[in-house]
Amino acid sequence: MLTATCSSFAGLATVRFLLGVFEATISPGFVAITGIWWTRQEQASRSAIWISFLGFFGTIGGLITFGIGHIEGSLATWKLIYLILGAFTVIWGVLFIIVVPDNPVSARWLSEDERVVAIQRVVENKTGTKSKTFVKEQVLEALLDPKILLLALISFVNAVASGGLSFGSIIIKGFGFTSLQTTLMNMPLSFLQAVFTLLGGYVQTKVPNARLIVGSVAMIPPIIGTILINQLDSTNKWGRLVGVWLLAGYPTGFMVLLGLLATNVAGSTKKSMASAMVFVMYCVGQIVGPQCFKAAQAPSYHGGIVAMLVGFILNIVFNLALRSLYQLENNKRDRALEGKSEEEVEALREESRIQGFENVTDKQNVSRLHFNLELDLM
Repeated sequence: MLTATCSSFAGLATVRFLLGVFEATISPGFVAITGIWWTRQEQASRSAIWISFLGFFGTIGGLITFGIGHIEGSLATWKLIYLILGAFTVIWGVLFIIVVPDNPVSARWLSEDERVVAIQRVVENKTGTKSKTFVKEQVLEALLDPKILLLALISFVNAVASGGLSFGSIIIKGFGFTSLQTTLMNMPLSFLQAVFTLLGGYVQTKVPNARLIVGSVAMIPPIIGTILINQLDSTNKWGRLVGVWLLAGYPTGFMVLLGLLATNVAGSTKKSMASAMVFVMYCVGQIVGPQCFKAAQAPSYHGGIVAMLVGFILNIVFNLALRSLYQLENNKRDRALEGKSEEEVEALREESRIQGFENVTDKQNVSRLHFNLELDLM
């Protein structure tokens, strides 16, 4: 809302910086909440739901913005947009703080027995419950874990495309649409983002060990879209617009990334560090993406579209590399269990379940010795 009070670049830049600081907590917080409250099997669909609302509210926001654009008054339209949507965000934030608990233990709307059940439900995740104890060894473990490094790289290339898409309205307007028409033409993009995300979440719940495959397949429509935008004749504005709409598949890859971050990283400090690495790289990608769109190339922005294409392709490459690492660890775990009796295997599983309550990492869990902790490929 303070953005509406700005009258200089310095003021606007300051407020936008503070906005980014506060917004930076949203996705990591939702990842933590998802991991604390839901089982591995449930997390894919829950992540799909909350991420899909970025698209749904983008669609609704387009309608609201279009309506606000027709308001006549002393305030500029852009100021009205920030004031109205900002007020809604503030109210929703206050309600969220009041209603959503920090963890099952502090949930006021659960009985003592229900709190125990809520914790026991997620113990099979073997990712521990929330702890405020800082463990420096877990920081080093996160920094040296190649799987987390790959997650960070996936986050970066996904964000390059996302940062580039911040030019989406400018690109669409460059096709020959007016400002208000551009607002309407952006709505299908937001709606398709929601559809792709929900569809990806549904497939993950129905097809076992397909999470990274879903994330890779989701990059195919954006790849086709970037090719259409760059290769179709400049007079074919509707064909190029379809190309922009096809970019809607890329958030599905980010949903997969967040799901893996929630299910495959254990230890409170390690998970926090992994989240920090992933989201720092996401922020870096958001900075790099817009830099690829040169003013000299307006309105086609050929170089920026190519950068997005490269990002989508690298997303697939990194997804498949990460899947291979998970498979290698799972195979190693299976070989370590060969020759053990059912009683020995069950004893290891029980020990791993107990450690699921504790602040131990996926490497420190008994799975470190017996690879009993299955790395979720879904």
